[in-house]
Amino acid sequence: MFAPLFAFILLMLSAAVQAASTSTVETPALGSVYEMSVAGPIDSAVARYLKDGLEKADRDRAQMVVITLDTPGGLLDATRDIVQSILNTPVPVVVYVSPRGARATSAGVFLMMAADVAAMSPETHLGAAHPVAVGVSGSTGSSVMEAKASSDAAAFIRALAQEKGRNAAWAEMAVRESVSLTADEAYQQQVVDVVAEDETDLFAQIEGGQVDKNGWTYDLNPVLAPRTTLAMSPTMKFLHVLANPNLSYLLLLIGVYALLYEFVSPGIGWGGVTGVVCLVLVYFSLQVLPLNAAGLAILITGLILMSMDHAVGGHGLLMTGGAVAFGAGSFLLYDRADPSLRISLSLIVGCLAAAVGFSLIVLKSAWGTRRIKPAVGREALVGKTAETREGGQVFVEGQLWTAEGYGPFRPGEKVSIVGVEGNKLIIEKL
Repeated sequence: MFAPLFAFILLMLSAAVQAASTSTVETPALGSVYEMSVAGPIDSAVARYLKDGLEKADRDRAQMVVITLDTPGGLLDATRDIVQSILNTPVPVVVYVSPRGARATSAGVFLMMAADVAAMSPETHLGAAHPVAVGVSGSTGSSVMEAKASSDAAAFIRALAQEKGRNAAWAEMAVRESVSLTADEAYQQQVVDVVAEDETDLFAQIEGGQVDKNGWTYDLNPVLAPRTTLAMSPTMKFLHVLANPNLSYLLLLIGVYALLYEFVSPGIGWGGVTGVVCLVLVYFSLQVLPLNAAGLAILITGLILMSMDHAVGGHGLLMTGGAVAFGAGSFLLYDRADPSLRISLSLIVGCLAAAVGFSLIVLKSAWGTRRIKPAVGREALVGKTAETREGGQVFVEGQLWTAEGYGPFRPGEKVSIVGVEGNKLIIEKL
């Protein structure tokens, strides 16, 4: 039943890889300006998008790349990949926090420090770059590990700021003390190079400027240069959406409960198909989210306990324990040190109520259906009373059946049917 499903998934993944490796943007004229945009958390999909864009800009000999940024932060590993791409490309890179009201916090600060030109719109802010532990772990991490991660990130951002001639002291404070600045404050403290109303104003301010990078000097003349927009491919957008912790959480719950429903009420397989598809999508999302293994185990344990309450006759005890485990596991599922990686509290409460309701209504009904004795066929005879006849036969429901059991049995004796083996009834004395 699942062979066609897995074949379909493999086909879609192959198409996704092909789409990710093929650019739909036509080759621009020499000296053009590449424009890219990042909105939302920094994850592996964003890192791949920016890396591919910077490589294409290099191949096409673009004049510079402008990355419009609005991010609450994200994964440090993905951030390091982006920073390396920015530092190693020979094309000047401008990182512009825009539009008004946007932010470059946490991981976004590292991108700003790595940029050849760091720019901000009015009424934007940056800062709060304390590192978040990523990867599968059982907890946020010990104080020793956090101190090591903080020192490592502080040295990393200090080196970036010093190389680009920016305020290295403030950059280190952003990591160690999670301080933040407005656009005007960042400009006054030499954290950013330009405060621009919009892209037109940005280009006008950097027109005629120069960037020294990797031993070369580049002239910036973006005002009259042709522009090429490189959008994120549908595949990368899909992976970026899957990196949303709230969506991943919902898919996980749907997948687990779909498989549980398939288990207690086997039928045409829709529960199994839905569960497998959802869990495959969750697998992809967990590649870019800081999963807490203990939280995942507690969450799944809670779901199983709630679903099994009716099967074992727990009278609400397993349901209560499962609900508590469900809530605890939901809070611990992802590292909560970074607000952008937290599951919404209202979503957790709503899903808990839905899970309890699903267990009380759907699974209770399914378990009850499994307990109903067959009304027709040979299995329906189990538990009924029969009368023994000559030749090892019994008479029940108007029919003669071959029977065996622990005897001896006399003709005309009342016996109970305790089982069925093929066309033979298993009997015992009343």
